[in-house]
Amino acid sequence: MTSRRLPGSPGPRLTAIWEALDEREREAFERHLLQDTAAEDLVWILGRFGHRVSASTIRTYRRRLRQEASDSA
Repeated sequence: MTSRRLPGSPGPRLTAIWEALDEREREAFERHLLQDTAAEDLVWILGRFGHRVSASTIRTYRRRLRQEASDSA
């Protein structure tokens, strides 16, 4: 599931977090970001490691990905 970059068009905050992670961390982040881990849980986990992002940023990114997927179907 790991890719060189996040799918879709992540905003600057998610892109910065992605770039700060090593490959192993990216795998875990991508898995949780693209699946059903609650946005609030991701905010808490990322915050513990110094990465600040809001739950609404995560939800907006996920909503945009779903929209892109439905537009291409």
